[in-house]
Amino acid sequence: MSATTYANKNATHVSMTSTSGDYKTGNGPTGTYLMKGATTFAPNDWHNSNSIMSTTAVRQQGGSLEIRQAARKLRNDTDNKTEWGQKYNTTRLHDRMIDITAWKDKLEQTIADTDVEMAALTSHKERCETALTNMNTPYEVVQDNLATRSIRVAIDLVDDEVNQALNKEVEVINGIKAKLQQKVNEAFQQLCDLQDAYNAMCDDLADKMHSLDVDQACHGLTNQSSNIGFHKNAVRIKEGIVMPDAWDGHSNYNTQRAIAEIRASTSLREAINNMIEQTSNDLEAQRLRTEYAFRKRIHEVQMAKDELEWQQRNTKREIDVLSDDIRGLKQAISDKDKPLEVAETRSENRTYRPRVELCRDAPHDGIINERNELLNTVSTLIDQHNIAEDAHTQLKQTLERLNEDWSIKSNSLELEERCMTKRQKLLLVAHNV
Repeated sequence: MSATTYANKNATHVSMTSTSGDYKTGNGPTGTYLMKGATTFAPNDWHNSNSIMSTTAVRQQGGSLEIRQAARKLRNDTDNKTEWGQKYNTTRLHDRMIDITAWKDKLEQTIADTDVEMAALTSHKERCETALTNMNTPYEVVQDNLATRSIRVAIDLVDDEVNQALNKEVEVINGIKAKLQQKVNEAFQQLCDLQDAYNAMCDDLADKMHSLDVDQACHGLTNQSSNIGFHKNAVRIKEGIVMPDAWDGHSNYNTQRAIAEIRASTSLREAINNMIEQTSNDLEAQRLRTEYAFRKRIHEVQMAKDELEWQQRNTKREIDVLSDDIRGLKQAISDKDKPLEVAETRSENRTYRPRVELCRDAPHDGIINERNELLNTVSTLIDQHNIAEDAHTQLKQTLERLNEDWSIKSNSLELEERCMTKRQKLLLVAHNV
């Protein structure tokens, strides 16, 4: 309200309270005039009215000045507050972008580290699977050795040190296969855990990138931007909103989880390396023990075979010599026929001596003694011949057994050497593990 309006209102109030009689106020060509019946005022009233008007105007002018000053101050304060509020929020958006960028960088680095670790663990898993596949060859070789040695015959089919070493080798191979399979399973599960952590970080990174784009766009908005405007319920709190600590904790959980999985994967890779090395050493040690047993057994069989050949030669020689002696005994027995015939003929002829000439003289006793000695000699020769024949038969039987055992030993030796030839494949496996 202006000072003039305020003064007109006060004048009207005085006119209304001071008017009496039949004079009324009217307007003429030269100004105001009193109509008949209007109330007149005293000069003091007139001066008082002017004073009041002036005082009121001055007072209201002073109030207006204060109002103007207060309005200007309020306008400046609100302009400053608005400007600084916008600057503060622009700074907050900048700081927020720095926080998001920091987490983005950390997520990108952790994702890269996780990707590298996944590739490394995949390589170790494949190496473990290759080692597991390579175990098929020694297993087949050992089973072939056992099957080959099972066709040994007679006395040579013995559960010897080689058999025990081969069975132990089967046990070692099965143990190695079980350990390798366990590590393959652990590596597969660890890869799944790494993949889960990787996916969570990728989702988090995608959210961070989107959020960074939104905040960058918001950071670039000014009062002169063309894409600003009023929005209905712009300050609503959407469902699912989280506090800064929860936001920070989410990314921290994702990265720490990935770091923990990387550590677990690194430990698993070391365990796989150590296990492959240890199982390779165990397999090689058992291979050497088994092949030592093979070489020892081959030596024993070869020695037994050499002894059999020696005995074969001696037995054959003895059979030949004994055969000569048997022939000599037969000849000696045959050679005693003529002397016996001579003695008996002499004795028979002397029985025909006449009368007193039939005397039991020295020739008579001598011829009888000669005949008896010849008969004893023949009987002794026959007995000796029978003994020699028995010995000859036994020697031939022994030679047959020697020949049979020699064939058994030759067969066993050939089987052992076949096993050793087959085991050459194990050297290739040892180099490929």
